[in-house]
Amino acid sequence: MTTIILTSTVNVNLKKTCLFQKDAKSRIETYLKSILQWLTKTNFNIILVENSGYTFDELANEKEIYKNRFEVITFTENKLEEAKYLVNNDSKGLSEIFSIDYAFRNSKIIHSSNFIIKITARYFIPELEEYLSLFNLDNYDCLTQENRGRCEMVGSHYRNFSDIFKIHLNANERSYYNGNHIEKTWELRTSSYNNILICKSFKIDVTQRGGINKQYDNI
Repeated sequence: MTTIILTSTVNVNLKKTCLFQKDAKSRIETYLKSILQWLTKTNFNIILVENSGYTFDELANEKEIYKNRFEVITFTENKLEEAKYLVNNDSKGLSEIFSIDYAFRNSKIIHSSNFIIKITARYFIPELEEYLSLFNLDNYDCLTQENRGRCEMVGSHYRNFSDIFKIHLNANERSYYNGNHIEKTWELRTSSYNNILICKSFKIDVTQRGGINKQYDNI
């Protein structure tokens, strides 16, 4: 079973760098459009993790209908003792890594997975399930999107989760990390493995980016 972790932040921390879409209502609308498609158009396990305390009550029916394969895991980053190190950190990427790890530790469904893929919650990839069905994911250590200079999607075999998605950067990773972009961290971590599934470029609905005034039509 493949599990998708969708990472979201409704109420943005204005101390973080690279923020464009700041309005909570517009962020919710963007997320809901994507999440509903992941639920209704795929058979993946879906874990939605939200790090600003928003509980997505709009999905109450879906939480029941898809309860065997859908979880919403919500926390407030600045209220967690274990996230204290992020209080004065302006990096969205490091906050996202924490969210992924938090979802893993608090999920009830993730541990039946053989492969786990993190995708930014605003994006839905229509072809992903069909494409992945062409591969035996047990033969791969990790997964990246076609453009490894971007950070919307990265995946790991369950056995490598604690390495690919570990919350703290090592010395080599810190030397490349500039505080604003997590892309190089994902590239370094996945490149340490030999069996990497580098996906093709997928077409998606035109979707507003959260960090800058730009839209994507592919992942």
